[in-house]
Amino acid sequence: MQLSKLFLAVAGATVLLGGLAASSSAGRLEKSSQNSRATFARLNFAGGFGTVECEVVIEGTFHTRTSAKVVGALTGYLTAATVARCARGGATINNASLPWHRRYRSFTGTLPNIAAIVDGITGVEWSIREPTFGITCTVRAAESSVIGTYALSAGVVTSAEVSGENRCGEFTGRLSGSTTNVDNRAGARLTIRLI
Repeated sequence: MQLSKLFLAVAGATVLLGGLAASSSAGRLEKSSQNSRATFARLNFAGGFGTVECEVVIEGTFHTRTSAKVVGALTGYLTAATVARCARGGATINNASLPWHRRYRSFTGTLPNIAAIVDGITGVEWSIREPTFGITCTVRAAESSVIGTYALSAGVVTSAEVSGENRCGEFTGRLSGSTTNVDNRAGARLTIRLI
């Protein structure tokens, strides 16, 4: 009887310690590539008198293929942003503000199954021409607030989303858009997993 109780206690402790070790070892994220590209068929900036709708391509790099899950840690840069065309209004990227900083904010989901990685993006600067009256304004890098979210399914990046409220001239507008067109800049899917 004593031996079976001891065996159960040891087995229970082993399972508990194994679970703790598994979650503590998941303190880093590994990417399949140090490069990323997201092609948005439509990014919106709504506010003022109308919504600007533009096709935008954003490219970036990660500093390393692995990074710690530390809030605020600089994980990489967004190195290029191009407005291909606008369906409503107009927009230009201030290329002098590049590279924009990509900082880890959080993840969603329950470990070890991460559903999304969330980054804060700082230093972003662009100008828009709203579609109704042609009024122009600039979102300044020091005041911009952009969130980038990579949705994951079994570690594969399935989509990217951009959001944020930004002051543009005399009004505050909302940036929004999502795309399933995310790759490593060579056409391959990007993966992010816990290690």
